[in-house]
Amino acid sequence: MVGRRVPQRRVPPGGRRGSRPGRPRRRRDAGGTVRRPDRESTHLIASLLERVRAFLPWLLAAALVEWVGTGLFLAVSTVFFVKVVGLTPAQVGPGLTIAAVVAMAAVLPVGRLADRYGPRNVLVLINLMRAAATACFLLVHGWWGFLAVSVLIAVTDHAAPALIQALVGDLTGIDRRTRVLAVHRSVINVGLSIGGLSAGILLGVGLEHVFHVLLLADAAAFIAAAALLCKLPGRPSPRPRDALARWRVLRDTRLLALTAYDSVMCLWQPMLNIAFPLWLITRTDAPVSLVGILYATATVTCIILQYPISVRAGTPRQALHGYVLAGLCLATASLGLAAAPAVSGTATVAVLAAAVITLTIGELFQVGSAWTLSFEIAPPDQRTTYLAAFGLGRATGRAAGPLLMTGVVLALGEPGWILLAAVHAAAAVAPAIVAKRRHHQPPPRKPCTSPDRPTTTRRS
Repeated sequence: MVGRRVPQRRVPPGGRRGSRPGRPRRRRDAGGTVRRPDRESTHLIASLLERVRAFLPWLLAAALVEWVGTGLFLAVSTVFFVKVVGLTPAQVGPGLTIAAVVAMAAVLPVGRLADRYGPRNVLVLINLMRAAATACFLLVHGWWGFLAVSVLIAVTDHAAPALIQALVGDLTGIDRRTRVLAVHRSVINVGLSIGGLSAGILLGVGLEHVFHVLLLADAAAFIAAAALLCKLPGRPSPRPRDALARWRVLRDTRLLALTAYDSVMCLWQPMLNIAFPLWLITRTDAPVSLVGILYATATVTCIILQYPISVRAGTPRQALHGYVLAGLCLATASLGLAAAPAVSGTATVAVLAAAVITLTIGELFQVGSAWTLSFEIAPPDQRTTYLAAFGLGRATGRAAGPLLMTGVVLALGEPGWILLAAVHAAAAVAPAIVAKRRHHQPPPRKPCTSPDRPTTTRRS
């Protein structure tokens, strides 16, 4: 029997039967795993690197190094001023207050300098000045020298946040600014924690000349941060067109109103740093060690929640709602602290912990909202000057906060905390009204450009 000839199957170009023409066959290794072409992995790596570059890794690295050094200094600064410099506690406080007031007056000129030469270049100079001033503390042996160095450091400290915010605004898009600043602030908290813990370890070891080592390490950290910032592109902002435009910041009612409002919302700083520990020690039965534990809890909360909360305040409308939530959180925290003396034992610890966490969440909403709205009102040709002027509200709250907390809130006791809660609740109402008006505001009418009807403008 003669068998029939079976026709051969034609393999289409590019591979097996059923495969798409022109597509090369994927090779398999000895284990049978498909090996993808190198082009796909290269594209994946390039995409990942692009996402990393969008968050300005050189800026984040500079922040980490800088704040590790700052953490080293802050952990020992007060002891250094008393034991090494030879000052009394009564001399340290007034000196730092005078330095803060002088720094507030110098912030606007620094902002104008950054608008002319670029925020990155001025920020590099600021870090080099910080390094020199920190090293000069080792040469100080009296109050006047301490005051002079403190003024220089206070000027750089007050100017740096506006410079960083302006730099992020120059190097990123509108949809990325708040995200980058949120990651930057989380990195700051990480660096501050590392520096504080490292200083504690060195103090515990009992190293000879430990204060000199820590201050020199802080100065070296500022120099390293300046070198890392030089890796970023320097893009100077557009310059003001005329001399009158340079003084526009002092006549902008929106900026002045927002600055005054933000100074009230920034009272979370003296609440957390001054009023809370004094209240815990003097009016509750909680152990003193709880202060450090709750501070660590607040720091971890900032690191974890700064980004997810800040991205929800990325638009002006979201930022107004963020201010509302910040006011409500701060009011709730004030009521919680007022109620702490009424309970005892484990209940006291629970109430204080809840109050500190709620206060920290309010802080995060305030910070994210402030970033967005300050960017919104700042013109490109005077961005750093506007941001520096807006930062004066935060500086004012920081300067007046200690007196307000000790002279009013703590002096009145529970009624003082209730009064503070009322202030924050009232502050939460204002942005809600503004947001409602923005929502119901009709869109601007477009001029008629119909050929049958010429465009007309009405003079006011």
